[in-house]
Amino acid sequence: MKLPEGIVAYLWTATGLVSLVIIIFGIYWAYKNGQFDENIKYIIFNDEDGDTQKPPHEQPESHQSAPKGK
Repeated sequence: MKLPEGIVAYLWTATGLVSLVIIIFGIYWAYKNGQFDENIKYIIFNDEDGDTQKPPHEQPESHQSAPKGK
């Protein structure tokens, strides 16, 4: 099947535009449904977890995860 001259560029452009619209819609949906809520750690963790809410580099040495073995 032989496509007309230059149609491939229009197909790529249309595909890119559709992809951008889908991505923007996905981000909008996530924003409206609270998917970017920074307080999610308070739902996952509780007060008994203590310093496990901190990133690994800020935790005391006693809470560092064990090195991964082979």
